[in-house]
Formats: sequence, C-alpha cells, structure tokens
Amino acid sequence: MARDIVADILQEAVVRPPNIRVAFPQVVLPDKAIQERINRLIRDLVDNMMLRQGANDPNLAEMVGTYRIGLNEKSLLSIYFENFAIMRMAAHGTTIADSLTVDLNTGEVYRLNDLFIRIRPYRIRINNIILAKIAATNLPTIAPFPGITDSQEFYLTSKALVIFFPELEFTPHYVGIPEFVIPYAVLRKMINPHGPLARLVTK
Repeated sequence: MARDIVADILQEAVVRPPNIRVAFPQVVLPDKAIQERINRLIRDLVDNMMLRQGANDPNLAEMVGTYRIGLNEKSLLSIYFENFAIMRMAAHGTTIADSLTVDLNTGEVYRLNDLFIRIRPYRIRINNIILAKIAATNLPTIAPFPGITDSQEFYLTSKALVIFFPELEFTPHYVGIPEFVIPYAVLRKMINPHGPLARLVTK
C-alpha cells in the first residue's frame, strides 16, 4: 500500500512588469518524477488561464492570479486557481477559475466522475443539493441553473466537495464565481470506494 504523502508547497510568482502578477504553487515530493509531472500540470494550467485572459493582449491593463490549497493530505492535493484581468477602457474586469486535484503518489489527475460510483445517479443528487442551496440563499440568477457535468470543475477540502461555475454562466457579474460546498457526509453512499474521496471519509 502506498504511504500517505503531504506535499511541501513552495509559492512562486510569475511577475511580468508592469501589469501582470500571477502566483502559483510548486510542490516538493519524494518522487522527483511525480514532482516534475505535477509542477508541469500546475504551470500549464496557469499559463492557459493567462492566455485565456489576454496576457499577450497589448490592451491588458492588469492581471492578477491567485490560488488556494483546498486539500493537502492523504496523498491528495487539490488546488483552486483564480485569474482576474481587465483591459484598458473596460468597464469591469473578468475572473476565471480552474482547479487541479491530483494523487501525490502517482500524479493521476481526478475528474468529478472519478469520485463517485458510476452506476449511481450522483449528478442528480448533487444538482438537487445545489438547487436547494440556490433557493435557500436567494442566490440571484440570470439564467437557469445548467447542472453539473462529469468533468465539472471542483476542488476538495478535508470535509467537503466544492463545486464552482464560471462567472456569468447563470449568475450576475457581481456574484463572481459561485461556489457550492457539499459535505462528504451527504454524498457517502455514492462515493467510489476505490476513488480519492474514500480516503477522506474512511475512519
């Protein structure tokens, strides 16, 4: 059985004066091949976000990239990334988000459908939970809730799955990136016993 690994996190910043500052983590692991793979995945994700936000556009006024570590335990690393950018003369900027959840023993990247038993209707259950949260909080919307997909963006914490959606997909701009925190306890019956969540809910 593979041992539990916790990654050492080294924060590194990409600074391209005068108007770009994007911070991202780099990890230090016992297995240097896995370390290199994960660091490359992180850098590629961050670079892609920068390009999507117009890092090479001469009209870029400002770009700021941030991240937070949702989970770093049980050989699982889950990171949430945001990138804000605004163009010259624009009324407001845009924020995009992305995430990476990876096994520190193998470098395997997990999608949402890897977390759950495939034959169980996990998407219906999660959609219903999110719809209930939208109603309970009176979250303003500009379009119908689209529902999640098998490759829906998410990140993990020690206690909950966090689902998030793009800015303006179904909520107004001032809401930002809508996030929905779903405790593992309400998903327990659908969790894949061979997937990453099993490590977090097993006593």
